[in-house]
Formats: sequence, structure tokens, C-alpha cells
Amino acid sequence: MLVMTGHAKKLSDLGIVIPNRLGINRVLQSLPPSYKNFVMNYNMQNMNKEFPELFGMLKAAEIEIKKEHQVLMVNKTTSFKKQGKSKGKFKKGGKKAATPPMKPKNGPKPDADCYYCKEKGHWKRNCSKYLADLKSGLVKKKKEGMEHWTAVKNILKYLKRTKDMFLCYGGDQELVVTSYTDASWNTDPDDSKSQSGYVFILNGAAVSWASSKQCTVAKSSTESEYIAASEASSEAVWMKRFIVELGVVPSALDPFVIYCDNMGAIANAQEPRSVD
Repeated sequence: MLVMTGHAKKLSDLGIVIPNRLGINRVLQSLPPSYKNFVMNYNMQNMNKEFPELFGMLKAAEIEIKKEHQVLMVNKTTSFKKQGKSKGKFKKGGKKAATPPMKPKNGPKPDADCYYCKEKGHWKRNCSKYLADLKSGLVKKKKEGMEHWTAVKNILKYLKRTKDMFLCYGGDQELVVTSYTDASWNTDPDDSKSQSGYVFILNGAAVSWASSKQCTVAKSSTESEYIAASEASSEAVWMKRFIVELGVVPSALDPFVIYCDNMGAIANAQEPRSVD
């Protein structure tokens, strides 16, 4: 920003006047990708600022970008490490402090509800209805078996295996348009035509999609997938021109990526001689 301002001042001293809008556009295009939200907001609101005003806005945006790029990483490993017998500080000849005895439980509170019969004043183990149902075989006590022990061991193995992994909150997601296409061959029993569809994703949301019956009869699943990819390519050409004119997606100048799950259709698309 300072370099551009200095160049503009030198040209102005030489009698060469650069239009303000042209200079601002050059500055916005030279910004790194981390300023893409700032550029998008500036273009959408059609701001006409001078260089000093733009410099102040960029300084404020830089502070916000530093805050947004903070990534929170959560790790919990200390609780899974074994505590050795020699851990801790002990004085020679010292005695271990006596642990006070636990207070005996006095029984349920008068207003406590029984978990089984929902009546007050007793616990489940003292509930006459529960004891009667247990004796008659209507209910059974918990009896852990080998499958429960195996499940517990799997949980402990998972905790040990992932103790050095982190949970990351935050980061930066690039604003890129991505397309997915698919087709179902010979779905209509009357005319033997296939179904094709595509979707375009931008910033985690669908911005354009379609699902329709194809106009021609495909002889194979490869042809139906190729037709679906061709329809998605036509939509991508229109969308690319539209987004470039908006000027809010910095990656719009790059080629759009269209994902297809048929190797034959991909091979035909990469072979120029197969395109009629």
C-alpha cells in the first residue's frame, strides 16, 4: 500500500495523473488472499475512497484478520499418562496425612422420587414393586459380559491412540467454487432416457444446482455421465463470467473444478478427438 502510494505521488509530481479508481483497483488486486473478505465488501458496497482513507481501512482490516486467524487447539494428554510411584515430594520420616472417613449415607430424602415406580421416600433397591418384578422375571439386573469388556477395551485403545491429536477450531477456508456432477443411466422405462444433475458449491453452500432428464438417449453409463458433465460445464462458463463481473470472489479467475465419478467420461473429456 505504501509502495503504491509512493509511486502514485512520484507520477503526480511528473505531471502524470492516475485516475483514483484505477489506482484503488491496482491496490486491491495486489492484496494477499487473506484480504479477500475486505475486497469483497469494498466491491459490493461500491466505495469510492481516496488513498489515505483506504490505507486507514486496510490497517483496521489487518487487525481483524489477525484476530480471525487465531486457531484454538485443544489437547488432553496428561490425564492418560501413568503416575509413577516416585512422583511427588516426600520428606524423609514423614507420615502420610490421614484421610478423613467418608460420611455415611443417610438414605433417600423424603421428597426424592424412586427411579422405578416414581413414588417418593425410597430408592430403587428398596422399591417393593421393583423387587416383585425382579422376582417374577419381568426385569433383570445388569449383567456385563465379554462384549461389554471388549467395548471398554476398544474405548481405552482409542483414547491411547489419539492422546497426541488435537481439536482445531478456526482456520481459514478459501473461497472457491467447486462443482459435482452425476448421472443415472436409463432411469425412464418409457423412453430409456437418463437422469443428470449437478451442483456448484461456494463457501460451503449450494449456489447453483439442477436435476433433469437428458434430451437424448445414452447408449451407456459413460455417455450419460459425459452428458451430465457437459451440462455442468455449460453452467460453469456462465457462472464464471457472472462471478468475475461481480468482483467478489478472488479465485473466480482460476479454472473451475468439476468432479465426476466415471472414469470413462473423464477419459473422453481429456481426449480432444472424442469431442464431436
